[in-house]
Amino acid sequence: MDNVNHPKHYQGKHECIDEMIAMFGVEAVKHFCMCNVYKYRYRASAKNGQEDLDKADWYMDKLMELEAEGCLQHEGFQQ
Repeated sequence: MDNVNHPKHYQGKHECIDEMIAMFGVEAVKHFCMCNVYKYRYRASAKNGQEDLDKADWYMDKLMELEAEGCLQHEGFQQ
């Protein structure tokens, strides 16, 4: 089981974060990612150590992916 990239408890027909984008929009999910980066970095030394740091990195990567997609769409590019 990969608790960082694809936690079993967030799997279904679609990945949880993809459903969040569909339901709440990209901007809300970007803010969710920002909050999770902060949360996992803040608690890492007191709770899950490296796993929390890896989760923070995952959310930062997702945030940067969403930001890049927004820049490409803003500039008129399609992926």
